[in-house]
Amino acid sequence: MTLASKQQSKRQQGFSLVETVAALGILSLAAIPLMQLATNAVQNTGRLEARLLARTTAENALTRAVSSREPIELGLSEGTEVQMGRPFEWGLIVYPTDRPTLFRFEVNVREEGREQVLARLMTLKAVPAPAQTSDTADDEEGEE
Repeated sequence: MTLASKQQSKRQQGFSLVETVAALGILSLAAIPLMQLATNAVQNTGRLEARLLARTTAENALTRAVSSREPIELGLSEGTEVQMGRPFEWGLIVYPTDRPTLFRFEVNVREEGREQVLARLMTLKAVPAPAQTSDTADDEEGEE
C-alpha cells in the first residue's frame, strides 16, 4: 500500500465516535430551546384565538340586547354560543343609571366550564321617555 492510498483511506473513514457524540450533544442543546419556543408560540396562538372568539361572542350578545325592541329587563340573563366549534358562556347584566331613560349593559364571556372571563364589554342604551298622554296635556292647558 502506498502513502497516497493510506491518506485516501484515512479521509474516507469520516468522523470518530467522540466527534459524532459531541456534535449531537451540541445540536440537542440548541434544539431544546427551539422546541420550547415553538410550544409557547402554539399555546399563545390558542389563547389569542379563545380571546378573539370570546370577544366575538360578547359583541354578538351585546348587539342582540341593545338592538332588541323588547322592554328592558334589569338583572342577569345568560346563554351559550358556539364559535368555530367552541362553546362560550355569556352573562349579560343590565343596570339602571342615575337617569331613568339610560341603562348600562355589561356582558362577560367565558369558555364553557371555565371560570376565567375572556371578554368583557360594556355599553349604554338610551330609551325614549314615556310619551305623555293627551289627557295630561289637556289638563295642563286648562290650568293656565
